[in-house]
Amino acid sequence: MKLKNILCVLIVFILFSCKKNKDEQLKKDILGEWTYIKTEDQRKPKKSNNSHTPPPPTILGNHLQGYIFSENNLCEDKSGYFKRIEGDERRDRETIFLGTQTKYKIENDSLKIFDLLSKTWDNQKIQSLIGDTLTTKVADSLFAKYARTKYKIDPNENYDKIIVSSSGCYGTCPVSNISIDKSGNIFYNGQHYNTQNGQFKSKITQTEYQKIQNSFKKADIKKLENNYEGNWTDDETVTITFIKNNKIVKSISDYGRQSPTTLIWAYTPVRYLYQQIKLVPLKVEKSLLSIWRIKFSKGNEICDLTKSESFYLLTEIFEGKETNHKFENKYQIQFWNNEAKKETIYTDGRFFKLKDKTIDIGYNFLIVNNLTDQFRQKNEYD
Repeated sequence: MKLKNILCVLIVFILFSCKKNKDEQLKKDILGEWTYIKTEDQRKPKKSNNSHTPPPPTILGNHLQGYIFSENNLCEDKSGYFKRIEGDERRDRETIFLGTQTKYKIENDSLKIFDLLSKTWDNQKIQSLIGDTLTTKVADSLFAKYARTKYKIDPNENYDKIIVSSSGCYGTCPVSNISIDKSGNIFYNGQHYNTQNGQFKSKITQTEYQKIQNSFKKADIKKLENNYEGNWTDDETVTITFIKNNKIVKSISDYGRQSPTTLIWAYTPVRYLYQQIKLVPLKVEKSLLSIWRIKFSKGNEICDLTKSESFYLLTEIFEGKETNHKFENKYQIQFWNNEAKKETIYTDGRFFKLKDKTIDIGYNFLIVNNLTDQFRQKNEYD
């Protein structure tokens, strides 16, 4: 009897040690970046001719999930966590970004990730982790597959400034602009449905800027299309502009989140970065803040800028120098101010005159960005 008890204790100890060793091995093997690939449905179809098994769901609706698992149980959920504030009035509705950084643990063959919104641990049983493929059990006979993701980032691909703008939607999507340069200087303009509206400046470290830039570089910026759009209406458009040597080198428009997931993962935290930093109010010409999209007009021709390109030009004007220099009024930029009055900025591409003030940005914006040959004929909507 005594020997039997000793054997039972020994077996339990061995099983516990094996389980612990397996968990420790999983902790090592899971380190790195992972992207959700698909959900495998192993449910048995029902025998009834009048019923069918619904298709397996994705983990996060139409958007792919991605994780970075690091040492010390640190985890980055690339899709991030959000808290929605439903105010009594439409104007009081807000979206609070809780961030992407969370924690994880592996216990009893299960991957547990801490949900920043619910303050609970999301649990997925690890079915297998073989090489670059991770399979977890998310429900009865439903298995999620993730692939280890390795990016080739060009160390010589660098940008002096990144601008992200959002247009809003038929609803309460946040409307804003944010510009970040390689030194960490930030211009932020909150327009509608943000926790902070108005014009502000701020600062982040160069290391933080490099992290943001690397997130975009993972999307392979140079190979991205200039425009992505869904075939529906009333959604928001996010535009991203990359600047190098005072020149626009790439602008991307994403209507309805139809761009590659890696790009969405990159621009989403930037949209809400203002919530994570100290904002210092700026005094600028109020009428300029009412400009959403800049259009250069010349006779019957017009040149359109995206919203992020427009904000880039506005920040150049904000930082320009006031001058008494006289110039030829080649182009006009017309807009409606916050009092619903039409105003006009006169410019030759370098000097910009609004009312009695002329600003010199130091170079010809249209020539440097090769926009002089981008003019088109005006139509009934201009």
